[in-house]
Amino acid sequence: MKNWLNKSLVFVLASLTLMSCEKDEDKLILREGTPPMLSASSTNVVLTEETAEGTALTLNWNEADFGFDAATEYSLQIDTAGDNFVAPYSVSLGNKMTSKAYTGQELNTLMSRLKYTPEEMHEVKFRIRAGVSEFVNPVYSNVVTVNVTPYNTYIEPTFIYVPGDYQGWNPGTAPSLISVEANNIYQGIISFTDPGKSRMFKFTAERSWDLNWGNGATAGTLAENGSDLSVPANDSYMLIVNLNTLTWSATKHSWGVIGSATAGGWDSDQNMRYINEEDVWKATLDLKVGDIKFRFNDAWDINYGGKDGNLNLGGDNIAITAAGKYEITLKIDEEAETATYTLVKL
Repeated sequence: MKNWLNKSLVFVLASLTLMSCEKDEDKLILREGTPPMLSASSTNVVLTEETAEGTALTLNWNEADFGFDAATEYSLQIDTAGDNFVAPYSVSLGNKMTSKAYTGQELNTLMSRLKYTPEEMHEVKFRIRAGVSEFVNPVYSNVVTVNVTPYNTYIEPTFIYVPGDYQGWNPGTAPSLISVEANNIYQGIISFTDPGKSRMFKFTAERSWDLNWGNGATAGTLAENGSDLSVPANDSYMLIVNLNTLTWSATKHSWGVIGSATAGGWDSDQNMRYINEEDVWKATLDLKVGDIKFRFNDAWDINYGGKDGNLNLGGDNIAITAAGKYEITLKIDEEAETATYTLVKL
């Protein structure tokens, strides 16, 4: 009996020891980490284009301590004063960095991305998030406030104009090509869709003939006061002009209406015309009861369908329930990746 009791006592003690070890191990893994301390090289940063290449702000922090050897992943969180990091902007920093330097240009780009108004001072909050595992709560550094004044990066775009037979050879009313970066490289869509007009045109620097460009010595080149330029077929084209190299190109860029409700059925598109000043595509067509869709460059690779004025890539046919003459408008918003349409019975 005594031996049995001794053995039982040893077993219980061993079990308790194991349980104690397991609890100690759990405590080691799940203990709260010690957060890093964050500091900034400056608390007031005024950004300018003149100093854009230099270092504007450096953030430094020490390593977080979770009580055991593990790769700690750091991220920099950025927020507006008063927003309390409810939904901060986050920059992943990996597991080896303990500092982050921003040039003036980099910090200004960040401010622009976060929609801070240029030429105004903004209180910007920074903190470091440190984590080792999804099973361990992350820790956060102290919050550092930096007053940042970003500069305005807006560049006034420049334009050239495209007078031609398709619009009466009038530079004063000609559609334009735009250079968003004001770097002498221009582009835009021009429609040469009127079968009663030639496809001849030129480029002008202003809404006059004072400075104009036409054909150069070789295909695809330009020369001042050169002969009339042209495109190969009645259609819409993306024109690109590089006045730095005096070259140009025209690439088919056309939207059309196709379907059983059109005169061409499902076999051929009815070309739409690009309205430069409105940034929309339009066509006036006689439609019968049936269906239509919109497609790009006379192919099915890119096509839109839908209903109630909204379009989706590869969407359903659009039903035409009453025959008649319609003004059809297509609006492609490439930045927002959306497309809409209207059908107005005339």
